[in-house]
Amino acid sequence: MKRTRFWMFAISAFFSTVNVFAQKVLIVDTEGNPVPYAHIIDESGSIIGTTDLEGTLDGVKFNQSITISHVAFKSKTVYVKGEGTVQIPLEDSDYGLGEIVVKPKDYIYVQTYYRMIYMSDDTMTYCRFGVIDNIYNVKKKTITASHTHISKAEMGLLKTILDGVVGSVIDGKGELPNINSSKKSPLKKERESEDRNRYVYNDKIIGYETFDMKDHLRRVSLDEDAYRNILKQEKAEAKAKKGKEPKAEKYPKRNVDDNFYMVYRIDDEGRYGVEDFIMSQWHDDYDKYDKIYKKDEHIRIWLESYSIDREYVDKQELKEKKKANKVKMSWPAIQELESKHNIPSLPAKALEEIKKLFDK
Repeated sequence: MKRTRFWMFAISAFFSTVNVFAQKVLIVDTEGNPVPYAHIIDESGSIIGTTDLEGTLDGVKFNQSITISHVAFKSKTVYVKGEGTVQIPLEDSDYGLGEIVVKPKDYIYVQTYYRMIYMSDDTMTYCRFGVIDNIYNVKKKTITASHTHISKAEMGLLKTILDGVVGSVIDGKGELPNINSSKKSPLKKERESEDRNRYVYNDKIIGYETFDMKDHLRRVSLDEDAYRNILKQEKAEAKAKKGKEPKAEKYPKRNVDDNFYMVYRIDDEGRYGVEDFIMSQWHDDYDKYDKIYKKDEHIRIWLESYSIDREYVDKQELKEKKKANKVKMSWPAIQELESKHNIPSLPAKALEEIKKLFDK
């Protein structure tokens, strides 16, 4: 797959360096579990690649420093100096949520903050920052969401398709609601060990669900492109049974690398709810023909979301909560919000490019 510069997600320069020998890296957490979808970045700021579901990446060149970056872990820089395989552990990030007090009330209020960057052919062309008020009706078991955001883009390059991405409710992405819903479905969830399940489709693993009972965290990793293809295939098969032909895409994506990672807080029994969402990252990387500018382009989309407030409330408290949490989005307000909630900052280079978009 084509790899363009991705320096805006590179990590700033002041990390300690550790000498290791590697041509294949295995990224793990402090318990030794693999870390899927960690980005490996070289000294120039170009992304070398992304670890797979098993936390590995082959073909890392030796005699250079590499930086490992992931939304849920602290970034780390190591020096690769030879051949072999190395296991690199990452520590959990400092971001987190405290416990929530369960109360017999009508609503659960969860506010999330998101930031998204869109790149076309190595150039940042669009960014969006915002907050989403997610309201879960306890009795009706339904979720509604309203969002406030600020978006910036170069003239003519506004990507409205992203409205559907960031406007979704917090528990919508990364969940697989139809798994095992039908005995005939080839998509299954299987127990791999006491603390890990795997999502399997026709003997191919497309995701994992791990339970960290020590830190009370549930982590979901998903090869979203593979999962989307499963849904497309099932839809096409359903149409074929009715004698209908599937509609061909005029400008299909090519060389797609689409993945998702999400973290929930769990209790001692491994249970979780919408109020327990902590953070997520979604990464989309593909080639596509731009029908407006009549040229091929390489696209990268990076979306992170973080839960910044959650509480059980009644109707009046919900009204007051939404009013108190209302944010008038601006560049200073975004920086203040990230600092207030201890959200990891983007590197200086990324902030420079984002500021240019805001200034335009």
